[in-house]
Amino acid sequence: MDEMTKASAVPHRPERRGFDAARFSGEAHALFERHLRFDSVVDPAAAGARDKFEAAAHAVRDLLTQRWIQTQQAYDRENPKRVYYLSMEFLIGRSLTNNITNLMLDSVIGDAVRAAGIDWLGLVEQEPDAGLGNGGLGRLAACFLDSMATMQLPAMGYGLRYEYGMFRQTIENGWQCEHPDNWLRRQDPWEVARPGEAVEIKFGCSIGISGGSLQLLPGRPSTLIGIPFDRPVVGFGGKTVNSLRLWSAAAHDDFDFQQFSSGNFIAAVALVRRSDRSTTRERPSPHERPSHQRDRAHPPAVLIERNAQIDRVTAPKRADSPANRPTFSP
Repeated sequence: MDEMTKASAVPHRPERRGFDAARFSGEAHALFERHLRFDSVVDPAAAGARDKFEAAAHAVRDLLTQRWIQTQQAYDRENPKRVYYLSMEFLIGRSLTNNITNLMLDSVIGDAVRAAGIDWLGLVEQEPDAGLGNGGLGRLAACFLDSMATMQLPAMGYGLRYEYGMFRQTIENGWQCEHPDNWLRRQDPWEVARPGEAVEIKFGCSIGISGGSLQLLPGRPSTLIGIPFDRPVVGFGGKTVNSLRLWSAAAHDDFDFQQFSSGNFIAAVALVRRSDRSTTRERPSPHERPSHQRDRAHPPAVLIERNAQIDRVTAPKRADSPANRPTFSP
């Protein structure tokens, strides 16, 4: 094992690079207090649990951002073969505690929390589980991403940015009842929108209103916009930070101005709402309507449901052994 490989095998403890408790919290210019003041515009003494969670998450993201950028710069510089993992689900759970653990910041954050008297358990409960899937394959996909970042593999995950990927359940009269659970109702502090990298998806049809219902209109081309959102995937030790890119669907135009001007307000926004629904939820409830009706009424959701079991890993085949695999040092 050469010296570079030996050095890369040693986890980089963030506190060795100057990440101490005072820098995280406890001072007027510490990351936690600055995010409360300048992002949430709230006095730290009067901040609520949700404000404190967002400030803590942004502070942790600040600590990993430089490694995130350097990781991508190393990939661009070395131009290695890359792994792209495509999955309809990524059951990643909550990111705050996971990122703190992988950055090896437990002791640093713990000291800061105790010194500031923060209710840490109440704070972490403010983060919703990312609604990006609810099955075993989604958890497997999330584990693959974590493992590849820990092994310093040039990898990237691709998926859809569902608004309602999971559901909230209650027990009523002894029966389980499902309710919508929009995990993106509040700002997600981990994602970074990349509108400059949006792509157009062209269709040979459009959506219109006929007889009070949405209808496909063949021969009328339309365009859907895919907007990427990146999330950091921190390898254990904090040396490598890969990305999970999630795509959100949007309409090309806010609404049909001609339809709006003629007074047909519902038709004016029909295409917009239909486009947005492409990534609204992962799959419909099986109790919504009979399957023969659901196929026609929810084609995007059914397509996702049918392909939820299909995951693909595109990995390069190398002639050299794993022991000789080059290590990229951001």
